Amino acid sequence: MSSTPSLEDVAAIMAADSEQSLLDRVCKSATALGFDHFMLGIEVSRPLLKPMQHVSSGYPLAWRRIYAEKEYAWKDPTVSHCKTQATPLLWSEAMYPAQSRDLWEDARAHGIGFGMSIPVHDFAGGKSMFSLARDQPIEQDTRVLEHVRACAQVLASCAHFVMNRLIVPGLLSKVDPKLTARERECLAWTAKGKTAAEVGMILQISEATAVFHLNNMVRKFNVANKTQAIAVGVAMGLVN
Repeated sequence: MSSTPSLEDVAAIMAADSEQSLLDRVCKSATALGFDHFMLGIEVSRPLLKPMQHVSSGYPLAWRRIYAEKEYAWKDPTVSHCKTQATPLLWSEAMYPAQSRDLWEDARAHGIGFGMSIPVHDFAGGKSMFSLARDQPIEQDTRVLEHVRACAQVLASCAHFVMNRLIVPGLLSKVDPKLTARERECLAWTAKGKTAAEVGMILQISEATAVFHLNNMVRKFNVANKTQAIAVGVAMGLVN
């Protein structure tokens, strides 16, 4: 059914310098494992911030459109599994309850009926899933399954690392409040416990100017006070 992606293929994935090059290189390895399609998804969670997701899909365009239009992500058992579990999931008809039968049937109609999903969770709160799919059942020989699972886990870990490098900075930039350099300085000193008057003295500005920058910071973070702003700043990595 499958061969083993070479070390050169794995190294190429790790060296990907764009989302498209990552997709192209993962596609090569997925094909070597005997699968027609694949999907990469990553979710970034930070305290006080809404989780952010990004999907890089090698699935057919028609299936991606139906999946989005019918909001299948809410009932997709592979998504819920990868968010809460760290073990690989081999797809089966049994994992689709009655309320998800339409998803199962639509997926099979688009050649996405059989496959496996590999979750990866990191210590920074990031979660990703790597799904491999095909239109024919996967051979049930234990040695074949273990081979595919082991290769898929390596690819999933590599893809997770690369998506953290290529994709996550862009996700975080979308919620970056775009503080000015002076606002960042005020935030940093306030986080160290300095009052507005002390911040003014350190930065050689008036207390009123320091308060002005702090108020702007609170407004940009959309929080109630500077204490909450500090908490959000820490969550976003703006404060050491």
